[in-house]
Amino acid sequence: MTLTHEAFDHLLDFLGPDRAAAGKAYEDIRGRLVRLFQWRGSRDPEELADETINRVAVKIASGVEIRSEDPFRYFCGVAHLVFKEILRRQKRDREVMEDIRHEPLPPDPEEDDPRLADLRSCLEKLGSDQHQLILEYHRGEKGERIRRRRRIAEELGIPINALRIRVHRLRQRVERCVKKTSAV
Repeated sequence: MTLTHEAFDHLLDFLGPDRAAAGKAYEDIRGRLVRLFQWRGSRDPEELADETINRVAVKIASGVEIRSEDPFRYFCGVAHLVFKEILRRQKRDREVMEDIRHEPLPPDPEEDDPRLADLRSCLEKLGSDQHQLILEYHRGEKGERIRRRRRIAEELGIPINALRIRVHRLRQRVERCVKKTSAV
């Protein structure tokens, strides 16, 4: 949940008429919430404390009247609910992971492909720098691959187009090697 400037102002008004005192009260409540979540064994107590404060601030901004003499007691109630949500989410995630672990893996179609062994053999025939370059160039997801390619070009001190040409030529060498090996 994102805290707006307006909601934060309402929270400070709730904590006290003097901004300095309200700011100190805010810091005190946040510190106590962090310790509470640490005590409960949270992995990220600061994030949960911030989430709790954000939820209370949004409630106050929406006009909910909090009648507790000690505002921290209200924050503790919300913190309890936030922590229960986290526990439910973690339990659900564990159940999903258990289901995934028990599903049989589909057979790997590449294991039966003899061209894969030829490809590996041809890649090993390249120099270690060239072998590493071609693998690094093609590794990762699309968005991350682009950043990685820019970084490789910078490390080699060449423009990105020169890198593309170099890798294209390496791929052609590997392709010719695989065709020659497969034909034998």
